[in-house]
Amino acid sequence: MRIPGRNALFLREYIMRLGIIGAGRVGTSFVLAMPSAVEGILCSTKEHTTQRAQSLQVKAYSDGAALLRSCDVLLLTVRDDVIGSVAKSLAEALSGDDGACDTVVLHCSGAMDLLPLEPLAALGFSVGSLHPLQSFAAPSGDLLRHIYMAVDGDDRAKEAALSLVRELDSRPLFVPPEERVLYHAAACFCSNYVVTAVALGQRLMRRWTETDGQAAQSLMPLLKGTVANLDGTDLWRRALTGPVSRGDTGTVAKHLEAMPDDLVGAYCAFSRAAGELSLENGTITENQYKVLKDILAMAEGVHNE
Repeated sequence: MRIPGRNALFLREYIMRLGIIGAGRVGTSFVLAMPSAVEGILCSTKEHTTQRAQSLQVKAYSDGAALLRSCDVLLLTVRDDVIGSVAKSLAEALSGDDGACDTVVLHCSGAMDLLPLEPLAALGFSVGSLHPLQSFAAPSGDLLRHIYMAVDGDDRAKEAALSLVRELDSRPLFVPPEERVLYHAAACFCSNYVVTAVALGQRLMRRWTETDGQAAQSLMPLLKGTVANLDGTDLWRRALTGPVSRGDTGTVAKHLEAMPDDLVGAYCAFSRAAGELSLENGTITENQYKVLKDILAMAEGVHNE
């Protein structure tokens, strides 16, 4: 049964057929979270599609247009830079096929607006986006539950996306199209750059441990304590600790003297940002912040000579 127009009800009240193009970590997570709803998948190659479909016990499709015709909602869980080309290929294959227009097409990009789906919208398809605010190091259906998901699109596409959000016991987040890039950047700060920061810390700690695993184990209690501090406040900058937050510029200078050349730039960038947050917190003075900036500028200048 296809999703009704403006009176769409929750998935629990309808059998929604879900198609997925691009069964990578995100696409596979949707299959694992909603196996009974998935009509089929399509990957970049026939071999990949067959292998992934067999492992997930879903139907393999070799034709994107055929998959779209067979489902109520089609998720494009492909890389951002190919969403437009996938949508264009689908539109070319479906041109003149009025019966397929009942299908809702949603891309799952965090940074992209709806412009890449314009070829399908021009044919009368309802188009939108559904971005899980989550990190997918490996596929898992549980990762899609109890999170926020950014929803956008025309009225019917939003209804379909909201049905998926509710079925997964998650919450919708509405971001204006012109601010999607900033929304995605916020997610990168909280995921990608956190991993970057702790990986650099592990690289330093590895000097005094026998293995990478031991370096990770030695830092894990500190990392968990930091996450607990964040969990204990609604204003995350209040969880900031360390020499910058205390105005201990002498320690910062010593860090920079000992720092490997390849980490000076990253250390200075993080320290400058930490200084701005400390100033907002009121834990350092304007003068201490100025001294910090001078120390960082000097270190960067020497490093870049």
